[in-house]
Amino acid sequence: MDLTTGFAKAIENEQLIHGVMKRVHIYQMNDNYQDYVQEAMIIYAKAYVDYLAEERDVEKFNVYIFQKLVWRMTDLLRSEKKFFDIHSLEVFDFERVEQVTSEDFFEDFDLDCLTYFERGLFFDCFIQQIPLSKLADKYECSDRNLRYHRDNIKAKLRKRFS
Repeated sequence: MDLTTGFAKAIENEQLIHGVMKRVHIYQMNDNYQDYVQEAMIIYAKAYVDYLAEERDVEKFNVYIFQKLVWRMTDLLRSEKKFFDIHSLEVFDFERVEQVTSEDFFEDFDLDCLTYFERGLFFDCFIQQIPLSKLADKYECSDRNLRYHRDNIKAKLRKRFS
C-alpha cells in the first residue's frame, strides 16, 4: 500500500486532525497553523499505511491515530520551544550578562565636552529618564530652556562620537 491511500484517508478524516490541533492548543490564530496541519497529515498518512501493513483492526485506527498525533504534535511543539529558547533573537537573557551600573559604565565615558549643568541634565534626562516637566522644577527653569540644553547635549555628543 502506498502513501496516496494514507493521504486520501487523512483528507477524508481532516476533522480528526483539527481535533488534535485543538487538543494540543494549536489554534487557527497561530501563524503556523497550516504547517502543523500538514505535518499532522503526513504523520497520519504514514501511520495509516504502517497500521494496515501490520494487519491490525481498522475499526480501532481512529483511536490509535488520535493519540499518536497528539503525542507527535506535542513532541514537535516541545522541540520547537527548546530550539527557540536556545536560538531566540527576540528574547535576551540578561542574567547571563554581567550587570554594570550606570556609574561604572560612565566612568569610561568622557563627558568633558559638557558643562557641569549639562552633565547633571544628561544623567537626569537620559539615564534616569526623568520627564522635563519635573526637571524644570528641580533646576528652577522652564521646559523650553531644558529642551534647548537637551538639544545642545545631543549635538555635542553626536559631534564627539561620530
